[in-house]
Amino acid sequence: MVIDLHPEQQRMIDLAIQSGAFHDSNEVIATALSMLAEDIEDGAVSEDRAHEPRFTLAEVEAELRALGKLE
Repeated sequence: MVIDLHPEQQRMIDLAIQSGAFHDSNEVIATALSMLAEDIEDGAVSEDRAHEPRFTLAEVEAELRALGKLE
C-alpha cells in the first residue's frame, strides 16, 4: 500500500523515529491508528472531527524536547 503524506505528517513520523520511541514508520502509523481506534470506540472522536490531528507539529516537537528525545 502506498500512502501520500503531507510534509508535516512525514516530519511527525520522522520525529517519532528520531526520538527512539519507534523503530520505523510502520510502528508509528500502527500506534497512531490503534490510538485513533481507541478514541473512536470511547466516543472521544466524532465522525466530523476524525480527520483532524490531535496535536500540531510544534506541540509534538515541544513534547519530545521536554522528554529529552529531541534537541
